[in-house]
Amino acid sequence: MTAVSGDGTPPEDLGITVQASIYDVAKAAGVSASTVSRVLSGARSVRPESAAAVMAAVEELGYRPNQLGRALRRRSTQAIGMIVPRVDNPFFPSVVQHTEEYLRLQGYALLLCTSNDDPGIEAQRLDMLTERQVDGLLISPCHQTRSLPAVRRAAERIPLVQLDRSVEGETYDFVGVDDAGGIRQLITHMRSLGRWDIAYVGGDRGNWSGAQRHTAFLAALDGSEPDPERVLLASFSERWGREAAERLLTSPTPPDAIVCGNDLIALGVLSAAARLGLRVPQDVTVSGYDDISMAVLAQPSLTTVRQPVEELTRQAADLLLARITEPGREPCTLTLPTQVIVRGSTCPTHADEGPLHAGGAADGVPGVHVAR
Repeated sequence: MTAVSGDGTPPEDLGITVQASIYDVAKAAGVSASTVSRVLSGARSVRPESAAAVMAAVEELGYRPNQLGRALRRRSTQAIGMIVPRVDNPFFPSVVQHTEEYLRLQGYALLLCTSNDDPGIEAQRLDMLTERQVDGLLISPCHQTRSLPAVRRAAERIPLVQLDRSVEGETYDFVGVDDAGGIRQLITHMRSLGRWDIAYVGGDRGNWSGAQRHTAFLAALDGSEPDPERVLLASFSERWGREAAERLLTSPTPPDAIVCGNDLIALGVLSAAARLGLRVPQDVTVSGYDDISMAVLAQPSLTTVRQPVEELTRQAADLLLARITEPGREPCTLTLPTQVIVRGSTCPTHADEGPLHAGGAADGVPGVHVAR
């Protein structure tokens, strides 16, 4: 049937584009509408010549399937929900970007929410995404224990995978990094430079990353009891880095090295050191964690632990898609390796020497690479 306007004028004569239907494609290809549907859904029970005719007609007519209708029939929205703690920490926008790009290639849209590091907000976002019937959820829980009830409730209703951070008390699919290995390599690197009075400035132990990195720092001390004044924990923020550094660096016996729980803290430490007139790395060496884009732009450029963000997000997305396909599969935990990138904040000879690339082991420390 040809569509016409109220006065009988065909819509194309009025400049109106008419969307081709599945029946138009079937007519052009000389097949039934059900055959067109099977071809577009990827069914293998279609003769190659019929499939070729359908795809040629789709291309010629510019046909676009009704995604909502397909979703209703398949009980799929082709959408994945994602919740991250914050987006003012550059690490998480990078995670989101890589996740969105990878899921788009798999035919999925990404619906993003932030929890603002608040388990209550996080619970609301989990409920909202679940009610919108997304096909699955990716989450970086903001708290190890307080996030658990909402994560548990969501996981009972929909496929869910944790990335970068995890809850305690239940086992769900999780993709993270070797936090302990990265901190251990940093400590080894600092000691190879003759720095033994090492302080630690980290985030709250309530979240997975804060707890893992703090525990790794204590373990790297080889059983020696840390000075409580040398281990300061609060938030993963530049402001906290400045406050902690001013406390450490104005003490009667300041440390000669500061290991930070993330790059934002380390940037705050660098700012405080500069304000106090201290030279980095001559007076105090500083390291971060994550390798955000600002790390290489800092003055001096920041030695840090690089997380494999692209691999982290790809593995998490693949795990979620597998969980969607096979809901009853056993939970899986993947731990990815990290890499220490040495820059000017620990080694003056490597300060601002040009673009970053992975080189050989620095100072004979395996897994530690120098920015050239």
